[in-house]
Amino acid sequence: MVRVLFVCTGNTCRSPMAETLLRDLIRRENRDDKIITISAGVAAWNDIPASCQAQETMKMQGIDLSKHRARSLTPELVYAADLVLTMTEAHKQAVLLMVPEAMGKVHTIREFAEGETGDVTDPYGASVAEYKRCADEISSYLLKSWEKLQKLDRSDEGEITSA
Repeated sequence: MVRVLFVCTGNTCRSPMAETLLRDLIRRENRDDKIITISAGVAAWNDIPASCQAQETMKMQGIDLSKHRARSLTPELVYAADLVLTMTEAHKQAVLLMVPEAMGKVHTIREFAEGETGDVTDPYGASVAEYKRCADEISSYLLKSWEKLQKLDRSDEGEITSA
């Protein structure tokens, strides 16, 4: 079972949308027994629900985000994850500052999908239309990464390798 951890700032917008979008893709592709998703924030207040706009955006896609509660990023979450996908380069650096030995398994979502640098802009406080644009961008990266995600496998050292 591969564990994918998504990281953003407050764990109320981007990372929970990414977590549930990937979970929905996993369900649709009948891969529930292969990949687990989780999310956290580098500056999250624990137990805060996802933003109303994030919930509405996911609801439009048939995904229920109402039960999501924010959680703070911890070293334990990073260690437990096989792959850490961050929304920005700054989030990536925050993860690596917390757990330097995670270097090989931490990537921005765009870097993992396209091999290019670039951030997913934070829609916090914006309109549902901006949240939808953000969710569409995340979905695009997940779809581009899908083949790579399916091939993830644990090596003997616990690191992720591409099969």
